[in-house]
Amino acid sequence: MKDEDLEVLWVEIKSDLEDIETIIEEINALVEDVRSSKQNPSQRDKAALGSFLHSFYNGIENILKRISREVDGTLPKGEGSHRALLKRMKRELPKGRPSVLETDTVEKLKPYLGFRHFFRHSYAFEIDWNKLKPLAEEVETVSSELKRDLEQFFKRINS
Repeated sequence: MKDEDLEVLWVEIKSDLEDIETIIEEINALVEDVRSSKQNPSQRDKAALGSFLHSFYNGIENILKRISREVDGTLPKGEGSHRALLKRMKRELPKGRPSVLETDTVEKLKPYLGFRHFFRHSYAFEIDWNKLKPLAEEVETVSSELKRDLEQFFKRINS
């Protein structure tokens, strides 16, 4: 991949990361609203938070798909493709592409992938706040580690 193509890819990914930051702000605001109300979260609160967490992971997955498509030249397909994509990102490829994500980052992303699957295939009233809240509370940490890994990846691939 040419240097100028990598630069364009990095600019596009930084834009996606800004969008993810907007989602994180909404997640934090919603969690704070529920916390300050001192009441149990409503179905609407859980559905809204579920939607934001779904968007959070989709944004991350879109970044990973873009790297896989444009740098690797291929995307995992079929059943299990979402998990395969995440797994691929922690591996160095034989063509010389360094790993994109650290193993620890991938492990922290797995619960979000699991929630994404649950959210897409269930009713909003089935969302358990006690399972949702820890995911919401970790988004900033996970996002920071993702950004760090992506910055390191682009430094390694450009050298």
